[in-house]
Parts: sequence; C-alpha cells; structure tokens
Amino acid sequence: MPQINYPRIAEMAFNKPLLATAHSDNLIESFLAPRVLGQINGQTSTDEQISAQDVAPIPLGDPEKGERLVVIPVHGILVPRRGTITDTCAEVMSYELLRSQLQKALNDESVLEIVLDINSGGGTAQAAFECAEFIYQARSVKPIRAIINFNAYSGAYLIAAACTEIIISDTAGVGSIGVYQKRLDMTKAYDDAGFKVHTFHRGATKVYFHPDVEMSDEERAHTEKNIELTYQKFVGAIVKYREMSTEQVIATEADTYDGQAAIDLKLADRLATPQDAINQIAKSAVQRSSAPIIGRRIQAQAAAIALTQSI
Repeated sequence: MPQINYPRIAEMAFNKPLLATAHSDNLIESFLAPRVLGQINGQTSTDEQISAQDVAPIPLGDPEKGERLVVIPVHGILVPRRGTITDTCAEVMSYELLRSQLQKALNDESVLEIVLDINSGGGTAQAAFECAEFIYQARSVKPIRAIINFNAYSGAYLIAAACTEIIISDTAGVGSIGVYQKRLDMTKAYDDAGFKVHTFHRGATKVYFHPDVEMSDEERAHTEKNIELTYQKFVGAIVKYREMSTEQVIATEADTYDGQAAIDLKLADRLATPQDAINQIAKSAVQRSSAPIIGRRIQAQAAAIALTQSI
C-alpha cells in the first residue's frame, strides 16, 4: 500500500496564505489532524489523482466545421500542481491542470467559446494569481465565461473574476475576497506526551512555522506582513478584473453573496441557471460563427501566439 506524504499535504493547510473558505480548509485539517497526531496510520489502498474531470465538448453550429463549446470543470480544493491525495472525501483541482486545459482549448481552432463550470471554496494562494492572470490575458483570444455552479469563493472567485463574464444563479454564491493563514503549534502536545524537541538553527526566520517551536513576536509580525501583501494582491486583482474600486472590494469584508446581491455589488454580471447559461452561450457562439471562418482562425491563432509569448 502506498504511504501518503502528510507533510506535503499539510503545506496546503498550514504556514501559507490561503484563498479559501474556512469550510474548505477544515476538510484538509480534519483529514490531517488524526494522522499528524498518530491516531490513524498512513496506509491507504486507494489513490485519487489531483485533476479536474475531463473537459466536456459541446457541438455548435455546422458539424462539418467542428465548431464546439468546451466546458472545463473547476471543482473542489484548488492546489498549485498535480499530485496524489486520498481519503479527504473532497474533489481537488490544480491550477496547473486548469491552465493546461485552457491552453489546449485556446489552441483548438474548432473551439469558439470556453466555459469554466465552477464549484469551489478556493484553496492555496500559491499559483492562484498566475493562473488568474493567464485567464485574464487569454480572454482576448476567446471568450472565457464563468458559470457559478454553485459556489466560487476566495481563490475560486479570483479565477471567476478573471473571466470574460460571471454568470450566477439565484442561489449560487461568490465572494470571500480575503486571506488567512494557520500556524500549527504542537509544543503542548509534545510536553503532554513527555517529548522535548531541541532545534538548532542559523538565520532568524529558519524556524518560523515549525510546529515544535512556539511562535515569537517576530514570527507573528512576519506572518502579518505576508498576509497583508497577499490580501492587497487579491484586492488589486479583483479591482483590475472586475473594474471595481479598491474601496468597493475591501467593503465586502470577505463576505459571500448570492444571486442578485452579487450582481448589485459588481461581483457577477447576470442571472441564469447553469443549463440556461450554457444554452445562451451556445446560441451566441453560433451567431458569431457566421463570420468568415478563415479570418476567425487567423485572428485566434495570432492572439494565442501572443499570449504564449507574454505569459
């Protein structure tokens, strides 16, 4: 049976800024806590690849032209790269794979539009901003629309905000524009168990975030500084992508908003159920495909080349 690398998974929950709801992070914590404390061993008999579901192509217009709409599911906890994780009872998606799937759709001449089907509470801040900026630049090549089906919070909202348009249903939610970070302190658990850990180091910050070392005032200040930098980056990205003011974004106070309330705050663009949204996008794409196909392909190819060189 394969052994799970718990320290690697723990990186997603502790010691790094998170663009995630508390619920999403709690899923990881509930998985890790009993294992880190030795209450459950590290053996497992099943593996789940960190990836989205397969992209779903939908035929459009003239079948002979191969015109399609591609739907890319963005579901579950968002992490930087592909890997293996088990037993979390949660879907997992990597920014790396999302970008790869987007690039494939952008390069496919038969694809007229790209849809991100989003249902996620967010994830790590690491790699999130690079992925969002890629989407923001890529939407000049082909329309990339976000359908909120049914949540896009924190890092997932950053991804949605970078899209051409955000479509939300009456009970779907967006927002949670905020950052948090947790620091595991196991010193009391060690004391209670009769263990004493001696850590030798050079460089003041070398033992920051170590669970066997109590947090110092200097470490706290260091963490607060990094959290603020990440928060300002998040706010700045939403200001840019959604054409909102800094004050408008900060005023949300990382709250979440459903349906029309989200539209009123400029966090989404229009109301539609997920299926109605797909139907509307498909109809619009077919209407635009009446333009000369050679001209459309040359324009898309040129934009895709420019994107590859700039990102």
